[in-house]
Amino acid sequence: MTSLHNRKMKKTIQQEEAVALVQDNKKEIKVCSRWKQFILLPFSEAMQVIPPFFLAGFGTLAAGLLLDRVQHWLVFKTITELFVLVPSLLGLKGNLAMTLASRLSTEAHRGIENPVKVVAGYLALDQAQALIVGLLASIIAMVTGVADGSTVNNILVLTATGLITASLVSIALGGLMCLIVIGSAHYHCNPDNIATPIAASLGDSVTLGILSVTGHLLFIIPDAHSQRLFCCLVIASFLLLIPPLLVYSWRNEHARPAVLQGWGPILLAMLISSGVGVIMSKVAESYHKAVAFLPIINGIGGNLAAIQASRLSTRYNLTGCADFSEYKTSIFLLLLTVPGHVVFLGAKQWIDSADMGSPFYLAFFCSAILQVCVLLTMSYVMILLSPYMRDMDPDLYSIPLLTALGDFLGTALLALSLDILDTLNLYRPGD
Repeated sequence: MTSLHNRKMKKTIQQEEAVALVQDNKKEIKVCSRWKQFILLPFSEAMQVIPPFFLAGFGTLAAGLLLDRVQHWLVFKTITELFVLVPSLLGLKGNLAMTLASRLSTEAHRGIENPVKVVAGYLALDQAQALIVGLLASIIAMVTGVADGSTVNNILVLTATGLITASLVSIALGGLMCLIVIGSAHYHCNPDNIATPIAASLGDSVTLGILSVTGHLLFIIPDAHSQRLFCCLVIASFLLLIPPLLVYSWRNEHARPAVLQGWGPILLAMLISSGVGVIMSKVAESYHKAVAFLPIINGIGGNLAAIQASRLSTRYNLTGCADFSEYKTSIFLLLLTVPGHVVFLGAKQWIDSADMGSPFYLAFFCSAILQVCVLLTMSYVMILLSPYMRDMDPDLYSIPLLTALGDFLGTALLALSLDILDTLNLYRPGD
């Protein structure tokens, strides 16, 4: 009897231990699943973000390789103020194309009743803003040129190049953004995840290509008088287009709020980008082999911030308050930074075998991570400030300011890193 009782007690204890073990395993599984839900972005959302992000990254890589080539062209060596113009015109993708994509994404979430009218109003405003930004950026570069003793013809070539580039980029990227947002809405994809990275992927390389070719073609006009006359005609024609475009946008009920509110952030972003251009021209003079890395660090950081800002802006416009549930996207985007840069720098190394040395790459990754951390944090700050900015639509100011800030941080941090490495005798490109 005693042995039977002991066996029953032992079996009962074993059963209780097994039940306790199963419950502990269930608790661990629940804890793990809660942590995964807390940290990880849903798979469907991640799959919408990753392909456009890498597409955008290869676009910035192409822009970097292109800038590395065209910086040696005669037009860039003669009219060095084009380097001041480059960040402002590259910033058009953030100032205009990404902002347009963000506004259209918000309209798509609300439901676009009359897509033709919406698209026409936004495209007209986008073209007017592009011409004004191109003109002001050219004026800033022109002031730099006058201080350096540039000729009248070079200044006219600079201004005409800026206006032609701004107009063509606005038409190309603006039309593409409209198609992408409408197509995304039709196939039930979130356009916030797709439109802004694609704008970034094409924006840098297309803008830089148009700028370089246009500047070269205007510069090689053999007769000085003909060159001066043609540039003046181009400048006058584009300036005459601005008033009717603004009038049409004002009469469009969808674009009218952007006509009233959208100028301050765009102009401020353009001023920041012009400052970036001054830094870039100094980097091109002192560390010309590092110039190709500037569009990469600036473009990728701006792309990640633009995805976050577009999502936050859409949530704010739909709910009327800041939505911190987007922190999962922030964590995911931050985790994309290092592997993304590894892929793009590896591709650059494969295409262009110039080795910058281990210290440079370490400094590059540190600068990139710091840049993205600041930008993702600032995306939330800008949404939180919206009620205190006369309820200005965050679609109109968040992306322009974030991409301009990203350009400034990326360029300044990398330039500072290069100076430190050069001081320590660790900058050895080609080793």
